[in-house]
Formats: sequence, structure tokens, C-alpha cells
Amino acid sequence: MKLLKLLSILLISVSFFSCQKETSTDPTLTEEEKLKIEASKKVEAIKSTEWLVSGFTTADNAPVDPSLFTGDAKFIDQLTYTFDNTGIVRSYDKISKQPQANGTWGLVENATKLDINIQGFKGTFGVIELSKIKMILRNNIKYKNIDIPVNMVFIPLK
Repeated sequence: MKLLKLLSILLISVSFFSCQKETSTDPTLTEEEKLKIEASKKVEAIKSTEWLVSGFTTADNAPVDPSLFTGDAKFIDQLTYTFDNTGIVRSYDKISKQPQANGTWGLVENATKLDINIQGFKGTFGVIELSKIKMILRNNIKYKNIDIPVNMVFIPLK
């Protein structure tokens, strides 16, 4: 009888502990690791796609007429751009598709800015949106000879 009680207690104890919820042993990601993952997603979104400027807006999304840009900014929408894995950006004439210039690119400041150095399109641009279907970059552009913050809306060329 004692043996039966002992076996019963043992069986009940084993079944009780086996039904308890297990705690996760997966390590949580540090903030730095999360930022690296987000940056990696942004790099994947931008590279290997030919990008075309589809328009310009102010910070509050009012349209901006690019014909009033001055300096290098007036040529940004006349080209398409590709960004490759090695940090090279290339520009092409939008109509003739002829190569125009090569430069460098990279995400900086925890992938919140895109640093581009190519003739006619140089600077560190704030990343407002970056996905495989849209890229919105913000920077000051000379508009009627005054620097104003402008969103440059890019779409992938199909």
C-alpha cells in the first residue's frame, strides 16, 4: 500500500511539473542588434533596384515644382539611380538610359540617413521611408535660391 501511495504521489508530481509553462530561453536582442537588423532591411530594400524620382514635396506633403530648383538639384529628376551591394551608386539618363556618373552611398546614423556622393546628387539625406516600393529622402534643396527642406519621392523603375 505504501508503494502504491508513493507511486501515486510521484506520478502526480511528474504530471504537475510537466504541464507548467516553460520560460523562453531565447536571448532578447539588444537595441544595437535591433538597429542592425533594421539597417539590413533598408539596405536590402534599396539595392538592386533602379530608382526614379516621381515627385517632390514639402515636409507637410505639399507638391514642389522642380522647375524652380536651382543648382545641382534641378537635375535630380532627370536621372535614374541604382545602388549596389558594394556601396556604388550609378546614375543614368532617364530617357536615353545612358550612364551618367558613378559615386558612393551608405546608410549612416543608425540607418536614419542615406549618405550619397555622386555628381549632382550629393549629401546626407534623412530617410523618411524606405521599402522595396518607395523611397522618400529629405534634404534642403535650393528652391528659388533659398534652401528649403524637400522630400524626394523615389519609386522603383519597372
